[in-house]
Amino acid sequence: MAVGLTLTACSIVAPFEGKPASLVDADTTGSIVSRNGLKLASPLPLIEPVSLLSPKLDVEDWRRAKAALATALDPQGNGGHVGWDNSASGAKGSFMPAGDAFLVKDEICRKFIAMLAAKEPEQWFEGNACRISVNDWEIKDVKPGKKSG
Repeated sequence: MAVGLTLTACSIVAPFEGKPASLVDADTTGSIVSRNGLKLASPLPLIEPVSLLSPKLDVEDWRRAKAALATALDPQGNGGHVGWDNSASGAKGSFMPAGDAFLVKDEICRKFIAMLAAKEPEQWFEGNACRISVNDWEIKDVKPGKKSG
């Protein structure tokens, strides 16, 4: 019984006021300071767009668009225009390479021209994408562009 009481005493937590200065954290973990200097208890969830191409694309739109992007930019492909559409959302678009493939930090990259249309008139973009795996390309940058041709 004496051993049991001794071991239970080891699990008692008592406040320790004499923390060394190196262990004192001035900010509470997870707190965020707002612009007016007030600390917010927890951050609001940030909703990131599914794609750099447009925040209007939903997950299924982007899945279809990514497949078209990979086909269009494949260095072994014919370099032609590749379209995609999602009848459920009404979104559609296309990709076309705009130059030869090039290397950036050991990644194969390629410039592209893209068209995107949903409920509003079509929009044109130009950008760069790099291959991150065999059939997966990541858009690195994109900006408004002009209709090709």
